[in-house]
Amino acid sequence: MKQNIVRGIFAMLFSSFLFALMSAEAKILTQELPAMEVAFFRAFLMVLLLLPVVFSKPLKNPAHKSGGWWFIFSRAMAGGLSFVALFYNISTISLGTATAFTQSMPLYIVLLSLIFLKERFSFGVIFSTIVGFVGVLLICDPSIEGLELINIVFGILSGLFMAIAFLNLRAIKDYFNSWVAVFSTGLAMSVIALIVSTFSIPPFNESWVMPQSWQWLHIGLLGLFGTIGQHFLTHAYMLAPAGIVAPIDYTRLVFSVILGVILGDSLPNFTTSSGIVLIIISGIGVGLPILLADIKTYKIYSSSLNTREGKIPRKKPPKERNEKYI
Repeated sequence: MKQNIVRGIFAMLFSSFLFALMSAEAKILTQELPAMEVAFFRAFLMVLLLLPVVFSKPLKNPAHKSGGWWFIFSRAMAGGLSFVALFYNISTISLGTATAFTQSMPLYIVLLSLIFLKERFSFGVIFSTIVGFVGVLLICDPSIEGLELINIVFGILSGLFMAIAFLNLRAIKDYFNSWVAVFSTGLAMSVIALIVSTFSIPPFNESWVMPQSWQWLHIGLLGLFGTIGQHFLTHAYMLAPAGIVAPIDYTRLVFSVILGVILGDSLPNFTTSSGIVLIIISGIGVGLPILLADIKTYKIYSSSLNTREGKIPRKKPPKERNEKYI
């Protein structure tokens, strides 16, 4: 159990790094290619890489409920729209700030759960959510980084739609196998990005540009990093409790800021840095009850396991024979 938790933490850490690399590749490509074209390639490559799974794995297991297609559709659309908003911001603002908007997802999960699911949360979770929204307000300051209103709107939408997609995922697990949600979201991302790019819907009114030889390499790395990152993300949640590994995902923000600076972004000023730190703190605070519960469960499990092992009688070593009686 302890070994699995350590492996789960490292899997989440590696996943966060890969997703940051994926965003960095998107940043490089969007300097010369339209953002929606890059978004299309990212999503389409994921769909292609998942095709072997589509033809070899069933949609449902016998234990799954019938129906559930509305949950798949709403998750796919929400995930696709969040993806479009994220890639637009990656192309126009610093990598760290664009990632910070997306990483505010837990705040919207709490808000949506309060309003629509009537869930109750502790004072600590509510307070952490308020702190997180203060962090979002700090990074939304238009006077810093040349942020425009559309960047702020798309940043908020990227986190909000990601939260909607996540909430739908809770229901989908009762109806479909896990690959269905990933594949359908990738398919929706591809279709949305292609439609927006083809019809030049403002503000995505850049015409399609055929990638050059070196750009195809970056496109391949973009899809590879994203797909492997998704694999290790799923693997992390399978190895260890969600409350323990979920906070590790905030290292993606740190990796994104570092990679953004390497690619030419300016260092975040005090206001932006404060907002990013508050979002990280609030995200950990929102997940803290789950973290503590998972740690408690792990301790109880370990204690009971040790007790059972202690009760197992050990075999006595065979008595040595006295050679003089042989």
